[in-house]
Amino acid sequence: MLIVDPDIVEANNIPRSNFCFAEVGRYKAQTLAERVTTAWGIETSFSCESFDPEKHFKNSNSDYRSLSIIIGCVDNHMARREMHRALDEFRSYGDQSRAWWIDGGNGKTSGQVLLGSTTKALKPEQYFTGTSICRALPSPSLQHPDLLEPERIEAKSDASCPERVRLGEQGLIVNQRVAIEIAEMLSALLLTRTLKRFAVYFDLESGSTRSAYCAPSAVSGTGMAL
Repeated sequence: MLIVDPDIVEANNIPRSNFCFAEVGRYKAQTLAERVTTAWGIETSFSCESFDPEKHFKNSNSDYRSLSIIIGCVDNHMARREMHRALDEFRSYGDQSRAWWIDGGNGKTSGQVLLGSTTKALKPEQYFTGTSICRALPSPSLQHPDLLEPERIEAKSDASCPERVRLGEQGLIVNQRVAIEIAEMLSALLLTRTLKRFAVYFDLESGSTRSAYCAPSAVSGTGMAL
């Protein structure tokens, strides 16, 4: 496991981001890596830099027997472009994808979690073997190309999550809901192997949730508009 984050813990991250005051001023990636290693004995490395596919992804995806998953929890298009590049440059050439990208994002009270493995548009039937075995899915950037573009209101893109909460631009628990959806998707993908959805959209204000399911009818060859 590798945690990549150039940010440091700030006082306004507490308690909504599950840090404590003793960790203020420390790098988030280092702090979280030490927690995981100490608490569960899982070997976890960290990088206090911005994500770079060459540095942080190339080696982990070099073994044909490996499965690499990028979990993106970012709030800007530049970071997502690097994740898109990782999938694009180090994609699999066999029948099954060995690199996947889960992207979580949110607004004030709504959000989405997207899962995919290829940046190249395929015919719907090419994502599957038969009608039930899924071997690839359109990447988050293929599902929603706007994720790779700057926000229309640039002033918002410069504000951190805690600042958005203070300004009333982001709900108090919307990030936690995104994290739950990511955990559920990972659990279904890796543990129970019962993954049925590759996109989840929710709205806390209305209480609604909708999903896109892993079926040929739910994907298209030129991107998606769900």
